[in-house]
Amino acid sequence: MPEPPRRKRFQVHLSTAIVLMFVAGMLIWGNVARSLEDGYGDMGLFWSHYTYGWPIVSLSETEVFSETRGTIKQNWTSYSPNYLHISIDLIIALVILFVVWFGCECLIRRRAARKDA
Repeated sequence: MPEPPRRKRFQVHLSTAIVLMFVAGMLIWGNVARSLEDGYGDMGLFWSHYTYGWPIVSLSETEVFSETRGTIKQNWTSYSPNYLHISIDLIIALVILFVVWFGCECLIRRRAARKDA
């Protein structure tokens, strides 16, 4: 039986693309879901601290509120992105996607080779 022609360009099987889409969705969800930590301070101040990023916290957001005569007024909000952590999260996400792609394609090729034999 003659050898099938080699592919001339990069191709991904449909099932691999679907799996990669789900993995990418989980990675995005992990990075945009925020975790909350609340606290109370002196003189009627209270704060909320949100963190974003997976596996390393890449962005912190802190809101400080003051309570005056029964009404709540927001004093300030602070954003502190860490670009090194953002790039590390991006590299980890790309490595995870590559490993999933490679694993799926190996399984497909192994099954195709078994069928031909």
